[in-house]
Amino acid sequence: MWSRVPAVTRWVYRLPAIVLKNLPVAADTVHMVEKALTPLRRRLSGAAYWIMLKRVTVVAGGINVAWVLLYALLGSLPLVLLSLVSIAFYAASRWLLERRRNLLAVTLIWTETICHAVVGSLLLGWDSGFHYFLMMLSIPLLVIGTPPRRALPLTGAVLVAYGALYALCAWLGPLRPLPPLQAGIAMWVNIVLVFVMFYAMAAYYRVRVVDAERRLFQMATVDPLTGLANRTQFYARAAAELGRMQRSGEPIALVLADVDFFKRINDEFGHDAGDKVLVRLATMLSDGLRDCDVLARWGGEEFLALLPACDGRGAHEVAERIRQAVAAVQIEIGGRVLNVTMSFGIAEVDGDHDLLTATTRADRALYRSKNEGRNRVTVDATRAVAA
Repeated sequence: MWSRVPAVTRWVYRLPAIVLKNLPVAADTVHMVEKALTPLRRRLSGAAYWIMLKRVTVVAGGINVAWVLLYALLGSLPLVLLSLVSIAFYAASRWLLERRRNLLAVTLIWTETICHAVVGSLLLGWDSGFHYFLMMLSIPLLVIGTPPRRALPLTGAVLVAYGALYALCAWLGPLRPLPPLQAGIAMWVNIVLVFVMFYAMAAYYRVRVVDAERRLFQMATVDPLTGLANRTQFYARAAAELGRMQRSGEPIALVLADVDFFKRINDEFGHDAGDKVLVRLATMLSDGLRDCDVLARWGGEEFLALLPACDGRGAHEVAERIRQAVAAVQIEIGGRVLNVTMSFGIAEVDGDHDLLTATTRADRALYRSKNEGRNRVTVDATRAVAA
């Protein structure tokens, strides 16, 4: 289904991939996110197509109800009967779509569209405008719902049929013509309806594309468990902060935090309990930082925070305050109380090209905290600030 959406829609759907490829993210992370996004892309495009078809059946059915009244007033019994048949076709199509018998539903919609356009054009003549509906419904349905290798030749076939219908109408003339005034009314009613339906279809797809962009961007940048930024979003926001730091000369620090004995929590209480612990700690970390700080779930039970306008000493104070708050809190899981602690490693960032190496230094400092008994804060020795 992903290959069936228009080019502009495909570009929007690929936005997360474009973001990923232009950030310093590991290749396996890019592959992982792309793999996760692919099913959602297909689901979104497929869902949009079938929801659009359901709306088409309702709108088209309503238009035919209006046609019944209009052509009854204009005195065209054949078109009244044709519209009644069309109402039945669209009602059956909607019923089939609700039961996921999509192929048969699409066949009915196509049959009604072609027959109504042909019969209406032959009865009232080409100038009646019924042929517009053949163009308006058939081309979007083909382009959106058919693979490109089939959509183009089928659209060409519609063009040939369109020309053949024009030639036939010109040769036969109107079979059941209306007086000039009524014929003009019928023509303008059809033109207005075509404009309204084009607008409705375009507006619907615009809403779907904007919503899909939002959901895909969120999926590519937000950790689904904790709601924190993921690595992709962290790198994007960190790049902006590091650029600002270069201009202002302000210090900037990294704080890497890890949950102590997290594997033991998973083994003893289960992974659901581990997830609840991570969510609670993510909230505490977020509450302990400023709005300008960048906090991300770095992977597993690790969290990484970037603190603008903060040196090693200031980052140590922030991390120590959070460490004490975490150590003091009790987390209740299934009637049991957990006491959780965290270890921290801190490193200052030297410049906009030092983020990766600073992360390595923070990881080294975190490793020291673990080796020295856990539940402590350690500043990178190469950037340590005297207390």
